[in-house]
Amino acid sequence: MPESIRDLVSALPVDPWRVQTPFSADIVAASTKLLAAQSTQDREKALTEWLADYQPCLFGRIAVKLGLMHYCILTPAELAGDDETIYSKIKQERLVWHKAGWDGHKSGFVILALSDKIARAQPGEETKRLAQRLCQLYLHTEVELDSIYWDDLRLQFPVPDKTSLQWRVGVNYFCAQGDGRWWHDHRIPGGMAFSMNSVGHMVKSRALHEAMQHLEEKVGLAGGDWVKSKLESLNDALIFAMRTIDKAADTISGRATKLLAAPEDTSALPRCPVEPLPKDLSGKNHCKYAGYYHTDVTLPSEYFAPDVERPASTPRLELDFTYLFDASVSNLDYFTMGAGIPIRDIDSSGDSPLSERRLKAMKSAGRTMSVADVERYIATLYGGDDSELQDS
Repeated sequence: MPESIRDLVSALPVDPWRVQTPFSADIVAASTKLLAAQSTQDREKALTEWLADYQPCLFGRIAVKLGLMHYCILTPAELAGDDETIYSKIKQERLVWHKAGWDGHKSGFVILALSDKIARAQPGEETKRLAQRLCQLYLHTEVELDSIYWDDLRLQFPVPDKTSLQWRVGVNYFCAQGDGRWWHDHRIPGGMAFSMNSVGHMVKSRALHEAMQHLEEKVGLAGGDWVKSKLESLNDALIFAMRTIDKAADTISGRATKLLAAPEDTSALPRCPVEPLPKDLSGKNHCKYAGYYHTDVTLPSEYFAPDVERPASTPRLELDFTYLFDASVSNLDYFTMGAGIPIRDIDSSGDSPLSERRLKAMKSAGRTMSVADVERYIATLYGGDDSELQDS
């Protein structure tokens, strides 16, 4: 029987470093608003305001400012309850996100465990077990450190053949404990969170919204609830991705991610889709960047150590931008995360909307995991019954 969220929160030790080192002013202000809020609307407003100004990921800021982010905020009272209730709330809010994503109205999802005790806890074994359990209730599977886990999101176009696309959506961890530590870019006010945001879905949603708005103007219909963003294409997304890395926080140990210089001979690289690059990115590598944590890993083990400075033994990794533009057959990530995988309508037999070939390809992509099998996704998306919370 796994440990309950209630017991795991109760067992969290106070962070002695945090006793001596207060949170940043923005974290204090946002956390105070979140914990004092009396309604879901007020809590979401407080989180939205902070994310819009302080979220280091530019994609996340865009999603928040355009109302493309959906929230599941677990209150201290809910965290003190039973896991079945927590699981049910996450499941319901995830369903809302998926349904809104299907119509192009939401691209991102944040699950926040709101608790001052979590925020002030010392990173370690206890916070690791709590993060694993919370993530397990969301993903409905065992969750290991230093592995990549995915949700998925779909978008349907209002055309006769109901053309639809599906994207893998990375699951990333954020916590107030990161504030002031070397992994400062993964902080969030109020406690512990998981953030999911699909850039590919956001780009295609913009195209859909622009087309629908144009159609309404042509036929004289009242304007729908359409949004616009600066992300007109995946080429634009590359620029935003590079700038996100370039604007990493300058912590006590320097920046945790940074752009690399372009090699003198670029002939071996996939061609840059933006030529020339903007002045602030000129001379930078458009294919790879450096990081002291893997930006796709869900629960990096480095986040569950009390270190304030980055340990000298932390390896520097070479990470990848090519999922946004390299359409070569060997680059599966471009199709699953950038362009999206075309899926057919689900027929009455309940056949998988992904071809067997593509399913095999996705299974070959290293230590990646889907939230659930296709059948459970279909049941959830169309209002059927999901499997119940398991003890494993």
